[in-house]
Amino acid sequence: MRDILLVSATKLEHHEDTLNGCPIHIIGVGKVQAAINTTKLIAKYKPKIVVNFGSCGNLKDHKVGEVLEIGTVYNDFETYGLIDCPPIKFGNSDQFKCFTTDLFYDSTKDDYSQSYLQKINECNVVDMELYSIAKSCLDAGIFLYCYKWVSDDGNHKSWKENAALGYNNFKTIINERFS
Repeated sequence: MRDILLVSATKLEHHEDTLNGCPIHIIGVGKVQAAINTTKLIAKYKPKIVVNFGSCGNLKDHKVGEVLEIGTVYNDFETYGLIDCPPIKFGNSDQFKCFTTDLFYDSTKDDYSQSYLQKINECNVVDMELYSIAKSCLDAGIFLYCYKWVSDDGNHKSWKENAALGYNNFKTIINERFS
């Protein structure tokens, strides 16, 4: 897995320092930390490929532990149509879409803007880092793959066990794809 930079928000999602001998770099939770640290890592290691992986919240009917290869990411940045903030497409798959937000999305709230809800409705999952990672890779001309596993089934008390299940499923996929 030479020339590949593995990035994850937090070690709590996987509890390992390496994957197949390749270091896992922790970039932090949230868009700001992800942008800063991904950009620094790209500058330092000059990878050909960045692979982001981690847990996510479910917006559709995916099963806990299911791993999705994300190909499009939307930003929660609300511009009210004044500034264009288009989704970013990357990787080899456009089947699954992710919505990146700095807030925990709560489907029971009704005070979100119409454009926010439209983006949510277009996406399969929600996370807190991918848009920034994709923007850093796009700006650097680096190819990005992203794998998110569903760990949020609406019960935060089961997040740790759900994240562990998803990570084990992810390891199977990464071994098949990059070994």
